Amino acid sequence: MTVARLTVKNVSAVRLPEHLPAAITRPRQLVEAVLAQSLLEMGTEGRTAIAWDWTLTGTRPSPVTLSLPPGRPPSREEILAESDAPPEGSTASVGVPSDFCDELGEARRVLAWLAGATDEIPVDDENRGRFIAARDDYARTDADIRQIRDNARFGLTACDLPEHMDPAAAMNPWQWEAGWMNAAWLRGVRDLLGWVLGERAVSPLCGRTVGLPTVYDLTFEDALAGEVVLQGRPDGLPVDPAVFPPPQYGEALQAAIRWLHGETTTPPTDQHGCGAYAACPAASSAPGSG
Repeated sequence: MTVARLTVKNVSAVRLPEHLPAAITRPRQLVEAVLAQSLLEMGTEGRTAIAWDWTLTGTRPSPVTLSLPPGRPPSREEILAESDAPPEGSTASVGVPSDFCDELGEARRVLAWLAGATDEIPVDDENRGRFIAARDDYARTDADIRQIRDNARFGLTACDLPEHMDPAAAMNPWQWEAGWMNAAWLRGVRDLLGWVLGERAVSPLCGRTVGLPTVYDLTFEDALAGEVVLQGRPDGLPVDPAVFPPPQYGEALQAAIRWLHGETTTPPTDQHGCGAYAACPAASSAPGSG
């Protein structure tokens, strides 16, 4: 079957419907504020505006594939499929990524955010955190950050790395038991978030002193964490406990940074203090898990 497609036409200002579609679970006030800023930046014509209108009402063509209006708000599955679909009618020059010239990248960000696939607010404002009462460009409030920091601390009360580790064991962090790996992960989460909250004077890896860190300050930690993660791996750094923390520590820093940015919606630790290397007790006790 051939799917009918439309060309992009000028659109008027997008208005929120009286009731948000079921696929959108974000607060109406937040959607309204982000919509206004998005249209202020990108205008009321083009694919970004169409992305809002298509998702909220279904009365416009889809923003990426330009399929005919469905006449109803799309489902979450349809929104996510549209955000990942190949573009139709791209105006980008040959050899230039299709997201460059025709707002496709911005439209995809709007779709992913409205569908809850990312918490990264789809505007280019340098203080996006204000939309959710967060600092700077963070996608998490201080209360959110503090809760996850506390979860990491709680997990470490149950299992932490030994104060004095056998040198042979310290040189083989990828061979550790899951509890030790999880402890190294939780230490990374605790230390990074404590620094972001202003509770640590210096950053965990770079040792930078910046007051309350901005999102930009996280880039330095992220870069060095990439090297820490590769300890003991092919083409990576040799393990050196005297210089670097365990690789799982670096992994946790990167996961926490992605969460702070809003790139991932899942926190780096759960309420039980479980990270990437520990199974959540709630999951093991769920019906049908045995």
